[in-house]
Amino acid sequence: MRSSTVVSVRVLCAFMVMGWFAFGTVTPVSGQEPAPAVSNAATPPVIPSLADVVYQAGALSQRLSVLKNRPAAVDNLQKLELRLKAASTEADRFNLRLSLLKDEDLQSYQQLAALKGEVRSEADAVQRVSEALTEAIREVEARRHAWLAEKNRWDGWRSQLGADLALKSVADAFTRAGTDIGEALDIISRKLEPLLAVQQQAGDIGAKFGSLTDQIDAMMAQQRGETLRGGMPAMFSIAYLQELIELTHEPARLIKPLIQPDPVFFEQNWWVIALQGVVFAFMFALVRRYRPRLLDHADRRFLAKRPVSLSIFVAIFTLSFLYGPSPTLWRVVVQTVAGVVTARLVSAFVKEPWIKRAIYILILVTIGFQVLLVLRVPMAPMRLFLLAWSVAGLVYFGWRSRSVAAAGKPAWQVWLFRLIVAVFTLVAAADVIGFGNFAVQIMDGAIRTSILLLMGWAMLRLVRVALNLGVEFLPMDQFSFLRRNADTILRRVIFLTNTLIVVFVAANLLVVWKWYAFPVEALQAFFTFGVTMGEQRITVGVVVTAGLILYGAFVFSWGLQALLMENVLNRGQMDTGARLSIVRLVHYALVLVGFLIALSALGFELKNVTIIGGALGVGIGFGMQAIVNNFVSGLILLFERPVKVGDVIQLNDGQQGRVLNLGLRATTVQTFDRAEIVVPNGDLIANQVTNWTLGDRGMRLSIPVGVAYGSDVEAVMRVLMAVATESDRVLKDPQPVVLFLNFGDSSLDFQLRVWIADFNDRRIVQSALIRDIDRRFRDEGIEIPFPQRDLHLRSVDDNAAIGVKGASSPTLAKGEA
Repeated sequence: MRSSTVVSVRVLCAFMVMGWFAFGTVTPVSGQEPAPAVSNAATPPVIPSLADVVYQAGALSQRLSVLKNRPAAVDNLQKLELRLKAASTEADRFNLRLSLLKDEDLQSYQQLAALKGEVRSEADAVQRVSEALTEAIREVEARRHAWLAEKNRWDGWRSQLGADLALKSVADAFTRAGTDIGEALDIISRKLEPLLAVQQQAGDIGAKFGSLTDQIDAMMAQQRGETLRGGMPAMFSIAYLQELIELTHEPARLIKPLIQPDPVFFEQNWWVIALQGVVFAFMFALVRRYRPRLLDHADRRFLAKRPVSLSIFVAIFTLSFLYGPSPTLWRVVVQTVAGVVTARLVSAFVKEPWIKRAIYILILVTIGFQVLLVLRVPMAPMRLFLLAWSVAGLVYFGWRSRSVAAAGKPAWQVWLFRLIVAVFTLVAAADVIGFGNFAVQIMDGAIRTSILLLMGWAMLRLVRVALNLGVEFLPMDQFSFLRRNADTILRRVIFLTNTLIVVFVAANLLVVWKWYAFPVEALQAFFTFGVTMGEQRITVGVVVTAGLILYGAFVFSWGLQALLMENVLNRGQMDTGARLSIVRLVHYALVLVGFLIALSALGFELKNVTIIGGALGVGIGFGMQAIVNNFVSGLILLFERPVKVGDVIQLNDGQQGRVLNLGLRATTVQTFDRAEIVVPNGDLIANQVTNWTLGDRGMRLSIPVGVAYGSDVEAVMRVLMAVATESDRVLKDPQPVVLFLNFGDSSLDFQLRVWIADFNDRRIVQSALIRDIDRRFRDEGIEIPFPQRDLHLRSVDDNAAIGVKGASSPTLAKGEA
């Protein structure tokens, strides 16, 4: 009934408000006709005074002067045109290179991938020029619209002023304004036309690069499809022998001239090569200087044993990304050198000799395979090379897999060798039956995959050792925070770097197996993959960004908490509980900020947090009352601090323990038996809790003492007081007290009451006092009685009575005797 009344009142108020808006503003005054409603769109422009007209004309002249003196919309427009012309020339050159690529060329796919990288680089440069032009055109266009609006305003004023235009000053003002506006529009047009022309040129060149990219993608897709096609003669056939014989008669077809790198590449990237040389020299000198220190640790000796390989490895993998698209020959040389130094490094920290030999054999095969690809050897001799190495690898690793299985090695090693044997078998079979392209792809992919995995392994080892060395060289004595948290920081940094290395290796593996043309394209495809929810698209990159933001908030909160606890808050007189409360509040605030930023990165507008809050309120009303109650109670515990970390409390059910942690939802209490009790914060607020150490850690001990009837009461009280006053752990103020409480059933009951300084010492002090009381009572002859009971038998069975009498008669007789 009450709810329906409330609803009715609300409905009535709503109708009253609607009626006020509908009728209150148009109610006519008595005797007057209501004015018609006029829309804002039909409202005539406000007519200025004549003085304002003359003044506005002068202001237009000032604006025109500023426009004339404004610099060009785009600085160095001529330079941008030259850059676009160079890009157009590059597009024509790319077209020529694309037409020269032959399908039968074994390295055409790699050349297509390299060409696609160069095309993409030039297309990005053209896009940057286009974006700069677009921004400039928007700025000029905005000024043009402003002056056109000014022209419309003055035309409106002219139609409204009427007879006032006959005044000479007003007419001159309109004439002057019209002249200034026309001149301004003419200046803007002269600035806008060249920009639009250059923008059109950029669009045409961008279309050229787009067409080139599409052609390259189509050719790469065609080659990927042709990989599984046969069409070649079987190796043990007359047709294959004829191919070999024809090559012997035409040596020019056997080895084709090398495609020399473009000198422009070295002219543009000489500084990268020089920088790599500097990094190599620095690393080599560093390793030589600290060689004795590296030899002292078993896991670092490989650095001292391979200083040249290490220096080349670091120089290549830290700076090669600066090259951008590189010529095929240069790329093959760099990859080969990287593979050789990787093999040298890996062999330095591998113990098994046969694994070292296998790594070196892999490098030799890699070099030979790359040389054949660079020389563009025809398929017939390439198939002989593949067959020889695949059969040799099949025999060697087949024997190794059997020996590893017989030796009881781990299962992953056995399956790894079986996988290698399967790859060599597949290559040999495909090569023999005529699927030469497929065999080349499998061999090339397997070799490059092995090299990449070795590189990833070497990078993981190097990064771990480098970070450990960095921690050792840091000034830990000056920064206590780093000294105490060095292991945690090192673990998190190693996890981050390992993740980056794994992503790098995975992206390159996708390129190796021809899923993508280059690693950047693979990463872009991965991070742009996602789903569309309404108008918002959630991609992997967005989710990763939000996760990194949230993880960064937690890491920053952890570091700030440790810094505050160990280096800032401990300098004052603040106790542990207060410091923990402050850092907890800082943690919650930072995590909340990180969560909001992560939501913003996901595309959620922060103003919609109110909607989420409303939905959360509904959820709380239905089933989250306990959680929110515990959360609010946790905040109350942090602010009011009735319970702090380190306090000894007694719960409502009688259990006692020490507070270990004040959490957001619950508090952890450790009993004196080392059991941990998780208590919801709401129970600590709603129920009665005894805190033995809240305001004062001191407490009173009450020790009950019973002595035999007939003992000297004054002597007992004197002994108890002496025991209390002679103890070092008993406080003198308040003084100990001895009370004679009662006449008990078996004893005279006394109580010794003493005060101690620390609650934690209560059991130790109590045990010491009881031990001293027992010793002093023995010395004074004071007896501590046993319990005494009188037994009255009201009825006894006859046989039992006879037995009792029979058993007691000899005793009585003996006693009488």
